Amino acid sequence: MTLRRHSLLSKNVARALRQRLRREYQKGGRLPSELEIAQEYGVSRGTIRDALAILEREGAIFRRQGSGTYVNQYALNIQASIESAYEFSDLIRQAGYHAEIRPLTVERQPLPADIAARLERPPASDALFVRKLFLADGNPAIYCLDILPTDLVREPYQPEELHAPIFDFMRQRCYQTVTLVLADIIPRVMDGELAELLESPVGQALLQFDEVSFNTLNKPVLFSRVYYRDGYVRFSVLRKKM
Repeated sequence: MTLRRHSLLSKNVARALRQRLRREYQKGGRLPSELEIAQEYGVSRGTIRDALAILEREGAIFRRQGSGTYVNQYALNIQASIESAYEFSDLIRQAGYHAEIRPLTVERQPLPADIAARLERPPASDALFVRKLFLADGNPAIYCLDILPTDLVREPYQPEELHAPIFDFMRQRCYQTVTLVLADIIPRVMDGELAELLESPVGQALLQFDEVSFNTLNKPVLFSRVYYRDGYVRFSVLRKKM
């Protein structure tokens, strides 16, 4: 199994386990052993170990030396950890909604100077500007503008390929894997354009994330400006005392 397939399988198992914890462990409790869980899900112990590591980073479980792995009942209802990078459709599904993507526009434009600096590109370098809405049960929940320098695109592509999650396009057409996302979190209120896109009243509060994604060589490869409509996605921080 390739490293990418193993990682995807671990994430899928972590998602299934997360849903199970919310159903069956609302008051906490100890999980079965890694071997028992692996046999139940029909995967290797290594996959289960990686899936449990994901849940442990989220705070959903904790380990007691010599005793086992326990469910943190107080963290089960956290929709999304602000320290983690998510595909937006996964984020909406984790919140309990049916997720859809509504493509808006794809344009080639020069990079504004401030974004070019964050991507370590010369000002006015050519880039793809990809705008999408992510829907939760048919309602606009997230509006995203992805800005991808065109010099990263290595393979011919069809425009509709950019309607999929941008990280998929980057893996397939740019040979770029994102491993780290640095986000600035900015409180905003809806202006006319955002209110129309997100079908919300002008002046309503929302969160804006300005994100720079980095590849395996720690080079910036993508700038994203993301707007989260309140009521569908809520971020939490689980802080550990040092």
